[in-house]
Amino acid sequence: MLDTFRGREGRAWLIVFASATIIGMGIGSLFSISVFLKPLAAEFGWARGDTALAYTFATLLNGLGGILMGYLADRYAPRPIVIGGAVPLGASLLMLGRINALWQLYLLFGPFVGLALSTFLAPLIANVGFWFERNHGMAIGTVMAGQSVGGALVPLVARYLISEIGWREAFMVMGIGFWLIVIPLTLLIQAAPGAAQAKAISRRAGGVGGDPGNSIAPGRLAMVLSAAIVLCCICMSIPIIHQVSLLTDAGISARTAASVMGFMMLCSVIGRVGVGKVADYIGGIRSLLLFSSIQTAFTFWFTQTQSLPGLYAIALLFGLGYGGIIPAYAIILREYMPLHRIGSSVGTVFFFGNVGMGLGGYLGGLLFDLSGSYLLPYAVGTASGVCNMLVVGSLLYYLSGRRPMLQFGAERV
Repeated sequence: MLDTFRGREGRAWLIVFASATIIGMGIGSLFSISVFLKPLAAEFGWARGDTALAYTFATLLNGLGGILMGYLADRYAPRPIVIGGAVPLGASLLMLGRINALWQLYLLFGPFVGLALSTFLAPLIANVGFWFERNHGMAIGTVMAGQSVGGALVPLVARYLISEIGWREAFMVMGIGFWLIVIPLTLLIQAAPGAAQAKAISRRAGGVGGDPGNSIAPGRLAMVLSAAIVLCCICMSIPIIHQVSLLTDAGISARTAASVMGFMMLCSVIGRVGVGKVADYIGGIRSLLLFSSIQTAFTFWFTQTQSLPGLYAIALLFGLGYGGIIPAYAIILREYMPLHRIGSSVGTVFFFGNVGMGLGGYLGGLLFDLSGSYLLPYAVGTASGVCNMLVVGSLLYYLSGRRPMLQFGAERV
C-alpha cells in the first residue's frame, strides 16, 4: 500500500514539474517581447505603444482561448490539448524572425503565440488539482512557479541572443529551442486516475457539494475574481513589460536592466511556491490579499530609485508579491468551485487576467508616449493595485465564517 502511494506521489510530482516547465517556456516566450521592444523600434521606427500592442493582442487572445481550453479540460484529457498548442507556438517564434511590418508582428504574436499559449495554463492547472488533496496549494503554486522561472530566464536568454546574433536570429533559435524542450515533456502529462469519473458525478449532481449555504455561488465567485484579477494584472504588467525600457532610459545598460527583471522574476518563484504553502494554512483568499498588498506597495518605487542595490531590493519585494498573486486565484477556484467547473472557471478568470495584463502593457506604453515619462504609468498601476485590494478585502469579508466546498473524488495524493 505504501509503495503504491509513493509511486502515485512520484508520478504526481513529475507531472507537476513537467507542467511547470511547459508553462514557463510558454509564458517566457510571451514576456520576451519586453527585450524585443527597443530593437524592433530601432529598426522599423515603431512607437513603443504600437509595438507593445502586440503583447496586448497576445494576452487577450490567450485569455479568450483559455476559456475554450478550460471547457475542453473539463471534458477531455490534457495531453492532446497541450500538444495542439506547442507545435504552432514554436512555429510562430520561427516566423517572427522574418517580419518586416507591424501587422506581421501583430498577426504572429497575437493569434499564434496568444492562442497557442492558451492551451497550457487552464488544462495543466486543472489537471494538477486532481492529483493532490493534502498539498493542493503547494502543487498549484509549484506549477505556476514555472511562469516566474520562464519569465525570468527566457527573456534573459533572448536578450543575450539579440546582443550576440541579432533579433531575427534570436527569434528563430527560441522557436527551435521551444520545440526541443516542450514537445517531449507533453508526453509526461497524464490525467489523474478517477478524474473523469469524479467530474461526471459532479456534473450529474449539478456541482453542489457540502452545505451550499456555507459557501458561495460559483457564478458570483467567478465574477468577483474576474474583476479583481483585471485590477491586479494592470498593476503587475506595467513593471513586467516596461521595466527594461524604464531602466535603460535612466542610463542603465540593457543587460543590467534585463538582469534586474530576471532577478524580479526569479524572486517571484519564491512567491509562487510560498503562496501555495501559505494558502494551505490560511486559505486562498487571505493569501491573495496578502500578496496583492505586497505587489501594490512596491510598484511605484521602481520610478524613484536608480541605484542598483535599491532596484534589486525593490525587485525582490515586488517579485515576492507578484509571484503569489496568480496562483492564489487558482487555489481559490480549487477550494470553492464544483469539480466539473474547475477548468472552465480557471479559463474564464484567467481570461480577465489577460485582459488586465494586456491593458497594463498597452497603457504603460501609451501613457509614456503621452507624458514622456514612466511616472504616470506606474502611478496608474499602483492605483489599480489598491482597487484590487478593496475588491479582495470585500470578498474576504463576505465569506467570513463560510466554508469552502473542497470537493474530492479523483484518486489524489
